[in-house]
Amino acid sequence: MESNHLVFVYGTLRSTHCNHHLLKDAYCHGVGVSEDRYAMYLKNGYPYITSSEDRYQITGELYSVDDATLLLLDKFEGHPRHYERREICVSVGNERYNAWAYFHDPPGIRMQSGDFNDVEFGKI
Repeated sequence: MESNHLVFVYGTLRSTHCNHHLLKDAYCHGVGVSEDRYAMYLKNGYPYITSSEDRYQITGELYSVDDATLLLLDKFEGHPRHYERREICVSVGNERYNAWAYFHDPPGIRMQSGDFNDVEFGKI
């Protein structure tokens, strides 16, 4: 298998989770973290990260995959309709890599507070 793509997985594709079989032929570079900070949410038991909030680094595993596996992952993640594949910087040990990661940025406007009454209608 010629591996020419790096993919950073943070949820059910990780080695101890239910969908890891999709990466059975991929080489794992190890556990790492995103260089930038994002937010992770859980919906119906599945995690997603969003780039609209910079809360913390994301922990995941970095894999080398071939073209066929990347297309399989795109289909599995619903790219680009459900999850969107984007390039991010990841650190594994002392090494930095540019890798693909799957994001889900829900549509809408992030509220400035947790109180809907703080919204000035017509000014959003």
